Amino acid sequence: MSYTQRDLSPLVRGDDWTLKLVLTSDNSVLDITGYTFWFTLKANVDDADPGALQVTATPDTSGNPSEASQGILYIRAPRNLTDSLQTQNYNYDVQQVDDEGNVQTLLIGKVKVVKDITRSIS
Repeated sequence: MSYTQRDLSPLVRGDDWTLKLVLTSDNSVLDITGYTFWFTLKANVDDADPGALQVTATPDTSGNPSEASQGILYIRAPRNLTDSLQTQNYNYDVQQVDDEGNVQTLLIGKVKVVKDITRSIS
């Protein structure tokens, strides 16, 4: 499986982000039970990972059938992580680590983070 180049729609700084992916291989859904995923966002691809926004995700296996067995993955970045981002264009990727420890980059692209208007809520 090779990676896909895909730019994302703009995301708003300070929001809770949810990215839904449906993973397939050879036009069939991929059972991702036991897999772990990384979403990394960097202004410069050469920046060190500790300075990046990075979240991990594990597929939901609680349903019947589970979303993981249907290749469905939700990557969530909570607002406490997105709130401090600069409003600019970023590079991102999504990597998977399968149940045997193999690493595969699935998506690479760009995303624009735009300013939110409301900066405090009660």
